[in-house]
Amino acid sequence: MRITNKKPYYLKRKKKVEDDEGGKYDSYSDEPIDIKARIWPASGKIQAEIYGERLKYINNMLYDGDIELVEGDGICVYVSKENKPDYRIISIKPFSHLTIELEKIT
Repeated sequence: MRITNKKPYYLKRKKKVEDDEGGKYDSYSDEPIDIKARIWPASGKIQAEIYGERLKYINNMLYDGDIELVEGDGICVYVSKENKPDYRIISIKPFSHLTIELEKIT
């Protein structure tokens, strides 16, 4: 990818958290990891067929960095690194770079 197309985003690793009553749920680490990627809204016939009404909550991301990304990790796209991530990784397709699909966290 051309360097001019990449922008800084923040990765927050998925982790399991246990509450006071013993219930376990998914959360994200407080430590942001700086990554550079290209992100744009999902579109096209195939993605529309896959996601239907959810398409407006899906973004695509191209990433070719050295940091390993895992499905379920969070990405701070439209929020600062101090906040919880607003998108999570739902799909990773490895090519010469990683093609990743992100879904809005509600």
